[in-house]
Amino acid sequence: MDCQRTLQQPLQLVYTVNREFLHFAMVSMLSAVETQTNPCAFHIVHDGDINESDQSRIKGYFRQHQASTAFHRVPDSFPRQFAQHSTWDVSVLFRLALPQILPDSIGRIVYLDSDTLVRRPLDELFEIDLGTTGLGAVPEAHPATDRLGLPRDSVYLNSGVLVIDLNVWRHNQTGEQMLAKVMSQPERWVYPDQDILAVQFADGWNRLGPEYNVTHRFFAGPSSLPLPTPDPHVIHFSGQGIKPWQTHREHPFADEFWAVAEVIRGAGFELPQRPMKKERWYRRGPIAAYRNYRRGVRKQRRATLAAQQHSRRRMIQKRDREMVAQFASEMTVRRGPFVGMVYPQAYSHGSTLAPKLLGTYEAELQPIFERLLAKDYPIIVDIGGAEGYYAIGCAMRWSSAKVIAYELQREARAAIAEMAQANGVENRIQIGAECMFGDLYGKRALVICDIEGSEADLLVNDQADEAFAESDFLIETHDLFRPGICEQLHEQFEQTHHVTVVDAVMDEDRPRHWSLPELSMLSDQRQSQVIGERRAGPMQWLLCESKNEFPKRQRIDTRAA
Repeated sequence: MDCQRTLQQPLQLVYTVNREFLHFAMVSMLSAVETQTNPCAFHIVHDGDINESDQSRIKGYFRQHQASTAFHRVPDSFPRQFAQHSTWDVSVLFRLALPQILPDSIGRIVYLDSDTLVRRPLDELFEIDLGTTGLGAVPEAHPATDRLGLPRDSVYLNSGVLVIDLNVWRHNQTGEQMLAKVMSQPERWVYPDQDILAVQFADGWNRLGPEYNVTHRFFAGPSSLPLPTPDPHVIHFSGQGIKPWQTHREHPFADEFWAVAEVIRGAGFELPQRPMKKERWYRRGPIAAYRNYRRGVRKQRRATLAAQQHSRRRMIQKRDREMVAQFASEMTVRRGPFVGMVYPQAYSHGSTLAPKLLGTYEAELQPIFERLLAKDYPIIVDIGGAEGYYAIGCAMRWSSAKVIAYELQREARAAIAEMAQANGVENRIQIGAECMFGDLYGKRALVICDIEGSEADLLVNDQADEAFAESDFLIETHDLFRPGICEQLHEQFEQTHHVTVVDAVMDEDRPRHWSLPELSMLSDQRQSQVIGERRAGPMQWLLCESKNEFPKRQRIDTRAA
């Protein structure tokens, strides 16, 4: 994890802690020191419960790692009486007053919760434009938007990682406004810091990629999200009972946390031991030996299955590249609604590339797109944008529409930007990571959705009639992952939309439906390999056209066609 240091400006990293979490914060600080190319300047905000001796030891320890550490005591004027109305420690609110607590000489900072692990450089956070709000954060799907009475199109956030322009907050008196909200309705704030930030910035803020705040949403529960990148920047051990020091339940990054924690403990700082499972009677003797043997067998099977799946993906990717080189080496889409679209590199995220270039990718939808092209959409939203096939194609065919592409994977988001530039539509493409319910609320748009089963979490909603009535939706449903979701969405949308069901054609049948002259010399089996889409099983799309019809276009763009 060590990085070679540079002589550039230090990164200003801030923690607000009480004594109970001080040494967990030190683990986060050391993880930052070990992963940053720039030197780190740490600022620890506390309420006077960290004595001078501890401060001196911590300063000396991080000085040995070429990092500076400053302690800032919260002034007496801070409204500590909030603690009388909440079970939360008042230190969670200190981040709201950072412009007043930290010296005026400090501008851009990154705030980190104590239960974070920094794994990659954070330089990008010190360069992004924070606009007039002076705040960057990762959005989070959360029911608090209803509880707080926020506008329907607003989005909640997670406050574990924040990028703050303190000068903007000072100019706007943002901290003073938020603290006034705290004390005017102290019983209102269930999650004090996040609730107040969500209300203060209900009109929006700069969204960070989820790789900068990977929370329990990516690991816990049946609806957990896929990692935004195999190598996330910041792991946030959020949620009660699943932090590495609270439970024996396995967290994918717990080993990394304890590796850093052991270094802190080895330097003489007090940290709890890693929790272990209780040794009950059935964990001893022959029964335990057999259980351990079976556990080892299951672990080996899982490892073998994962290796086989990885090998299969690599094989498919290699075969796809070979087919592209053989049958579509010019890297330009040959037919279909997006004919003429250029691929700057042989990369297709989550699907095969050859069918896209040959023009048969999801060809079941081509008649649908020909129909939709007659409509004048002001906005087109592509959720699960992959490398940009639909987002860029739609930008080319609807030249007056604003296109918003949401893609959770960091690598794929970079590919969308590259592909937009290669096709000259970069000025009309807005790229985001995770789409939230509030992002779609009340929009007048064409919404294309392919998110591998997560459509059940995003689109199924009691407020769907009001939220989605004005938009057209083209939804790829995944009953394989979320049984019954196609029928559920059909019933939901048929109240406000005209719903059409489109069945997918399986790979072995595709050559009979779409015969390509450049593949005519190949057998049906070989053609299936070339234009196959490697779907795990039968699936469907739902075309949901708003009963409030869109105006007809005066002229259909022919650039792609």
